[in-house]
Amino acid sequence: MPSTILASAKRKPIMTKHVDVRESPTSGGAEAAEQVTAADTADESGVPPDSTKSVGRNGWWRSARTRATCAGALIAVLAALVGVFAFLYSDADEAKSSMEDAAAQQAAAGKVAADYTTRSLTYSYQNTDAFFTAVKQDAGDALVKRYDDVRPTLTQIMQQAQVQASGRVLGTSVSGADGKYTVLVFASQKTQNVQNPQPSELPTLLKVVVSNTGRGWQIEDYGPAQ
Repeated sequence: MPSTILASAKRKPIMTKHVDVRESPTSGGAEAAEQVTAADTADESGVPPDSTKSVGRNGWWRSARTRATCAGALIAVLAALVGVFAFLYSDADEAKSSMEDAAAQQAAAGKVAADYTTRSLTYSYQNTDAFFTAVKQDAGDALVKRYDDVRPTLTQIMQQAQVQASGRVLGTSVSGADGKYTVLVFASQKTQNVQNPQPSELPTLLKVVVSNTGRGWQIEDYGPAQ
């Protein structure tokens, strides 16, 4: 029996069905071709087409966020720099204003000292009262008392010698701060008297101490520079 079946199998060949895709113009063949093409594309790039679009969109958003972050940081830095420059400008402006005020105070002290020196070096035996009035003007109490003490003796000398004098200031040098200044005054005085009727001019260096009392300038001390 087994041999009979085997012999029968040899006489009847097994039929197989062959399908030729090229001869079947159905939609199934087209879909299969598209699937093959899509697969080939994905295989070549390593990334499916739809995922490439997604990556592009995500990259754009990341780039936009980066640019926004950089812009915010730049604005913060610029704001900080503006604040620093404003502070430095304010500080420099205050320093400049303080220096200008100090210079103005020294200039005023120098002028007060120069004016007082001119008055003290100018007098005439013909009007001694005018001289003492002039030197007491803007003088402190101690300096006024000093002139009062020497007035009788000095008046007598001026009248007996018939002294006349005029002074002029050649220059000043001011030192000090905070309302109290020492002024060196370089001046010259032209004098004449009974013994020397021809005027002669001699230089002199004087020290004048000036203070700003808040009510005005005051001469605290006056005399020859040591």
